[in-house]
Amino acid sequence: MEKQLNKELNFKTKKKISLYSILINLTLSIIKIAGGIISGSAALTADGVHSLSDLAASGSVYVGIVISNKKSKNFPFGLYKVENLVALVSAFAIFFAGYEIAKDVFFGESTEMKNLPVALGVIGLTVLITYLYATYEEKMAVKLNSPSLKADAAHIKADFYTALVVLAGILFKYYGIEWGEKAAVLVVVFFIFHSGFEILKDAVMVLLDASIDNDTVEQIKELLKDDPSVNRIIRVTGRNSGSYKFVQLDVDLNTDSLNEAHDLAHKLEDKIYAAMPFVEKVVVHYE
Repeated sequence: MEKQLNKELNFKTKKKISLYSILINLTLSIIKIAGGIISGSAALTADGVHSLSDLAASGSVYVGIVISNKKSKNFPFGLYKVENLVALVSAFAIFFAGYEIAKDVFFGESTEMKNLPVALGVIGLTVLITYLYATYEEKMAVKLNSPSLKADAAHIKADFYTALVVLAGILFKYYGIEWGEKAAVLVVVFFIFHSGFEILKDAVMVLLDASIDNDTVEQIKELLKDDPSVNRIIRVTGRNSGSYKFVQLDVDLNTDSLNEAHDLAHKLEDKIYAAMPFVEKVVVHYE
């Protein structure tokens, strides 16, 4: 019962944070477009339109989280991997964001500012909002072990970098340094693509059923090594699925009784469940 309550709390928290993301991206798009029109900054207006695409991406994260919590007899291991699928799509959205930033700066038309204070104020507000929210969402994504929220946080952080590029471009142009904007873009685009690649790699690994991480394996071994019922840990394997882990444990148990071995195996499962909240299923094969 406690495990089910923890799962329900995890789901509700993830859904709430994804709704926050939708609200943040809607606010950013309105601020940027309005600021771009008032200041005469085409780059700021374009960035506002780009935030509308981020709004659609945040919406897909919300849908993915809701679907991943559904139960279906056709999917006995759950639909948790929908989160990883959404993370995969978000990775390509991050790549596209990096491409759009580079294209606008290197091949876009240069525009003259009509109202510099308004543009600087809007960009400053954008930088503050995106940095604070991306930091918060990234922290919560780790706490909730959510790949889709982690991808969404990286996507919003890409908006933070975009705002810095727009800010740098305005300041460089103001001081007559035309090449400075392009140099700033190259650095930012590199970090955006690196972030997208890490999310893409993690999503693909999970979708292809790669083994659980070494830290989890070592944590399970450490948990069981001093257990008197275990003679030897033969193998610990498993896979990730969304926020959750499925573990298979092969052990040599300290008993000759089949009934006792069955009871001990259940106790080992319960011990892992209690210590590791994101483990969805443990299967113990005993000798």
